[in-house]
Amino acid sequence: MAVSPVRRQSLIGLCTTVGSTLIGFASTVYIAHAAGAAALGAYYVLSAYLGFLLLASDPGLGGAAAQRIAERDEPAAHLSAYAVVRVSLALAVVGALLAARPLLVDLDAAGLLPWLALALIASTAAGIIATGVYASGQAGVTQAADLVGVGVRVTVQVAAVALGFGAAGLAGGLVAGTVAAALVNRRFLALRFTRFGKRHLSSLASFALWSFLLSLVAVVSANADTLLLGYLLSDREVALYRTPFQLASLAVLSTMPIRASLAPRIAGWARDGALGEVADALARAWTFALLLAVPAAAGGALLADRLLYFLYGADFAEAAPALVLLLAAELVTVGSLLEGMALSAVGRPRGAFVAAGAGAAVLVIADLALIPVLGVTGAALALLLSSVTATILARLLLARTVTVRFERRPVAAVLVSAALMAVAVSGLRALVPPASLPVAVGTVAFGALVYLFAVLALDPSIRDEVGGLVRALV
Repeated sequence: MAVSPVRRQSLIGLCTTVGSTLIGFASTVYIAHAAGAAALGAYYVLSAYLGFLLLASDPGLGGAAAQRIAERDEPAAHLSAYAVVRVSLALAVVGALLAARPLLVDLDAAGLLPWLALALIASTAAGIIATGVYASGQAGVTQAADLVGVGVRVTVQVAAVALGFGAAGLAGGLVAGTVAAALVNRRFLALRFTRFGKRHLSSLASFALWSFLLSLVAVVSANADTLLLGYLLSDREVALYRTPFQLASLAVLSTMPIRASLAPRIAGWARDGALGEVADALARAWTFALLLAVPAAAGGALLADRLLYFLYGADFAEAAPALVLLLAAELVTVGSLLEGMALSAVGRPRGAFVAAGAGAAVLVIADLALIPVLGVTGAALALLLSSVTATILARLLLARTVTVRFERRPVAAVLVSAALMAVAVSGLRALVPPASLPVAVGTVAFGALVYLFAVLALDPSIRDEVGGLVRALV
């Protein structure tokens, strides 16, 4: 199986994702203390609105363009057709947003509405460029550009908060980071804008419906809980939910770059009828996704209260039960991320939509039922129920086309090692309670070392693969 490009891009993606995550966590820790939960919550609400506006300005055409470019079907013409349509839609959405200003009282009062319009414009340009780069097989470039964008965003946000700009400063940093990522990607865009015809628009439209539906459920899944928390409760509760969610995202830190690297290659293998290659790649992807997801979820759950208290402040400690549920949800989400991606890539977007759509429906219904009763914990439980639904359906539907399996010995090694780590961390916590930040960090480091030594000792294939990645780094 020709997976060396996948391995290389996954390695680049993992490094950039780790870098982005560490930068993001450090900035959130500072912002939570300096600006407070309310400012963070307002920023999260703005980001949620942006997700829906981007969907309106790109109703599935981005996914369609990426698919056609990955299939090497007149890529320049398809990218050009996509760019013209998306810019036109974005301008229309900006006009509608300004017309709706009297209805968006909270955003307007906070001075965030102009920033929302600027973020939409910047994201439109950045999305067009990134689509051309990513679908051409340069996932590593887009991941590196994202890292640069995060660095710029965080720098501007921290400086703005320090100067007292609050939520508006956070929004300005978002715009600056988006522009920076677009400039990096632009340097590597090999495709040139060219003439296109009705055939290219029709080709995009034929795939865009399913791409739009998938994007719709993705946006709902990513943002519905944030907007409902803001509507039913307050910006403070939004921050108490989204900030632990950021911490829980550690569980899928390795899944995202693997998913991004595999998607265009699975599309190529499926086009050539090489479904065995797809099955082997997915099995290996599962192993390396779980390699980080399982210990991150287990360790985070054991130390949830202390981590939130020391990292973000006393106000956030009450969200510890929500963090435990969010970690479980992120662990389960590994399945829907990998197998939902595979469903689309092998030409079964309907199946991907059914799985993701069912998960989104469960999320909204459960949020409406649980948030008024349980608050942020209810939102986290709703996300867990949604993740379980989407993952089970994605597995069942993909199995009709591709043989879905796990690498039994490596996965068993991961589970046994995580169990040993949990026992070790629980014992250490009983002997030395994590009553200060250094002790809590030391407990996390101890658990990580126990897990690492155990998993490398139990499975030679993981040991060899990790050794190869380390040699590639040095």
